Amino acid sequence: MKILAFDTSNQPLTVSLAEHNSVKNVFTTNVARNHSIQLLPAIRDIVAAENWTLQDIDRVVVAQGPGSFTGLRIGVTVAKVLADTLGAELCGVSSLAILAEQVKADGLVVPLFNARNRNVFAGVYQNGVSIFTESHQPITNLFAFLEAKDEPITFLGDTPEFSDEMQTLFGERAKILSPEESLPDGVGIVTLGLQETPTENIQDFNPNYLRKTQAELNWIAAHPGEDKPENYVFEI
Repeated sequence: MKILAFDTSNQPLTVSLAEHNSVKNVFTTNVARNHSIQLLPAIRDIVAAENWTLQDIDRVVVAQGPGSFTGLRIGVTVAKVLADTLGAELCGVSSLAILAEQVKADGLVVPLFNARNRNVFAGVYQNGVSIFTESHQPITNLFAFLEAKDEPITFLGDTPEFSDEMQTLFGERAKILSPEESLPDGVGIVTLGLQETPTENIQDFNPNYLRKTQAELNWIAAHPGEDKPENYVFEI
């Protein structure tokens, strides 16, 4: 099985090619650029570098969320178009799980993305198993959950804003990786993508934002008591 996997969920862009469970090539950049401009050329170049063609791809794996709304829309849209056009399988994997997968450490692994106003997208993993449902919530909720545990904790992702607080609360229990150390390695997404069951209906595949978009929130505010997604889509 030949796999094309990519992650546009945040500032870093990662594109991987794998055959079965062997990663053949990885392209990663952390330069702040528009993924809508960068993604397709990156796919073209990495496929050509392996002397593959797009028609060789059997499965497309994409980071489904959470993360940047714009980044997720770009990645999911490209993944759907490629899978549909090529007749390939399509799988989505968690952006947080991708980061957790690449950390080999005892104890708890906590990937998180800064969602502003002291909110985060976060999960908690132990031995590769999720023990805290990935969600969008105040950082204090996450810390309260971790304070009730005794294991060492590895934090990764958007850590700088919270690193002092992590060190104060968890002391020697905390290992805090920098954003640079947290860059997707292109391997975790392939590993998780191989474990996923392909989506049955490509057209119904959507980003997993873990919270409503600002447009949805604005619509709901203008239509009290009418929190119905079908109304929002229809009226927009």
